[in-house]
Amino acid sequence: MDFDPVETSGPEAGRTAEAPIEERVRRDRDPASTLTSSMVVYIAINLVFGLPLAAAPQWFFDVVGMQGRVADDLGGLRWLGASLVAWGVSGVIVLLRPGGRSTFVTAGALQLSAAAVALLYSWSVEYEWSTWFHVLLTLIVLGGAVYLGFARLAGRKVLKGV
Repeated sequence: MDFDPVETSGPEAGRTAEAPIEERVRRDRDPASTLTSSMVVYIAINLVFGLPLAAAPQWFFDVVGMQGRVADDLGGLRWLGASLVAWGVSGVIVLLRPGGRSTFVTAGALQLSAAAVALLYSWSVEYEWSTWFHVLLTLIVLGGAVYLGFARLAGRKVLKGV
């Protein structure tokens, strides 16, 4: 039985008919594009939090709800912001020259996973941040960790160079 995707008679003339279920093929996403999009997510997470920490840490801590004295004490964490910016810039370099992508995606997944565990732990022990920021940061880092882990699994053939 041949399938004609365009109806030629009746009230549906000229309209495209839907292919039978057997003929519809689910197209899986290319593992390389999954890895690329995971790198973009990773770069964004690092730069969104790293740039304000590196440039104006007291302001950043004030915006996220730290008390003024605590924000001033934590202003010395500019190095943490610079470190996050370096990870973000490294991600851009890996996107431009993907030779070390395997190691970098794995390291990025580990970095975000460790940050997610620390944030989840801080919910039960420490409470310094504004609730909105703590929720947002936890969701972003946890989501990024899960996505990078998924991308690592989905792209394992590309990462192995197969």
